Amino acid sequence: MLNEMAAHRVLAPALAQLAALADDPHITRTAACTGISQPTLSRSIRRWEQQLGVPLLEPDGRGVRLTPEAVALAGAAAEAIHLLDDAMNRIRGRATPNSLTLGFLKSLGPTVVAELIASFLREDPRTVVAHREGSSSELVHGIDDGTIDVAIIAPRPVGPYEWLRLGRQSFALVVPVGHRLAAANSASVGDVRDEPVLALDRRFDARRRADALCASAGFTPHVALEADDITTIRGYVGSGLGVAILPADTATAARTVDVPIQAPNAWREFGIAWRPERLTRTGEALLAHARHLSARYPDWADIVV
Repeated sequence: MLNEMAAHRVLAPALAQLAALADDPHITRTAACTGISQPTLSRSIRRWEQQLGVPLLEPDGRGVRLTPEAVALAGAAAEAIHLLDDAMNRIRGRATPNSLTLGFLKSLGPTVVAELIASFLREDPRTVVAHREGSSSELVHGIDDGTIDVAIIAPRPVGPYEWLRLGRQSFALVVPVGHRLAAANSASVGDVRDEPVLALDRRFDARRRADALCASAGFTPHVALEADDITTIRGYVGSGLGVAILPADTATAARTVDVPIQAPNAWREFGIAWRPERLTRTGEALLAHARHLSARYPDWADIVV
């Protein structure tokens, strides 16, 4: 269990060393490549372990290797370094030409984002697109702080943002294969009022809409598990832990079935949001491409069960 001290206070001064350990857990080589001595790095690792309350290295033959906890922390450290470098490049006006940072909701990734970006890059293969997944509020914050250029989100954000509607996404009742509703053409969320529900956490618009659907059906769901990842929830549904009310997603888990929900409000609109004063030429090109797709194929982005 982590100690009371926040992890970032322990690790922030040593992000480079921690990230370097992920590339090469050899203490002497990692110390050399990060510009410190081997004893200094060894003492730092022991201090991190004591302050965080988790082991970071474990024996591996004559050497050592990162523990699973250390792998997770090192990956986060590498991502933090990338975000800091990217932010400084933007501040200094040195962003990579033809680059674009795109944020999106995970349920829109396998279909909408994949189609939009793949077709966009076929027209301009020189563009480098970086992806950022998160909740709508996290993605809007990224637009505000400049770490995200444009974001595909729902609902339309309130504030100084432009908006390009892309399509609509229905919500489905996700049940395990073999469930009594698995073969139904449609169902009401009230049909599972007495069953455990697996849900996204409350940061997500999809969670708030799922709760609203239950409220419209006259009950408060018994939430047995919360997670921040749709794939995780679908996996638990497939294991028989409960049911879920989630945005329709073509990348469904193997042991689950999406049942259409009988409700007039079981859908949401989604689109691209951006700050007009910060839109780059590459961002403008992506928006033009999205408008072209929508004009040529009006329902291309719809995700309906």
